[in-house]
Amino acid sequence: FNETAQKTLAEQAVAFLNAYWAEVSSQAEFIFTVGYEFMKKADMHAKGVQLIHLYNEGCDVDFDIGLYFFEQLCKFLEDPKNSHWVSEEFKPSQPEMMTALKRKQELREKVDVNFDGRVSMLEYLLYQYQDVANPSDFVTRSMTSAEEHPEITKARLALEEVNKRIRAYEAEKSRLTDIANGTGVKALAAKNELAQLDSSPLAAELNKALIT
Repeated sequence: FNETAQKTLAEQAVAFLNAYWAEVSSQAEFIFTVGYEFMKKADMHAKGVQLIHLYNEGCDVDFDIGLYFFEQLCKFLEDPKNSHWVSEEFKPSQPEMMTALKRKQELREKVDVNFDGRVSMLEYLLYQYQDVANPSDFVTRSMTSAEEHPEITKARLALEEVNKRIRAYEAEKSRLTDIANGTGVKALAAKNELAQLDSSPLAAELNKALIT
């Protein structure tokens, strides 16, 4: 269990889905597109990192950031524009609404199953889908599960590709911004390139791939 919980957030999500594909395959889109993204953003928030290309993906967060994760997730789901994610289809993925005090108690007593004072992606998933999953069963399934399900592989590779393109986009934007802040012909040229980059199809495409 602890070995899996020390892997990156994305790798933990893959391990969980691989163990419980029969039960939670219908929630895979939510797990990768919403749950994982918000856990990643919470980890970035904890590390004071705003740009993907400067972020090294971690494996867990402390209780305060775990609380922040659930708050941001609930706020996202309460927004009418995100109604797709609160449909009956994704009901198993909906976090239970509760006070911050109650949530912190849940984190300590029910989510943090290895009692290390931190919340991993795996622990969040086991908690959220506790109707079909639990830590001891996960360990058993992980030891006997077959190779990665093709649908999980497809989702994982798609996620890796999006993150790769975001990193490249942000790195180039950061480079041009630094030059544009200077003076002279190079600065003017960089400003022009920045404008083109921001209005490019790639920017629009990546914005669709991100939860804002």
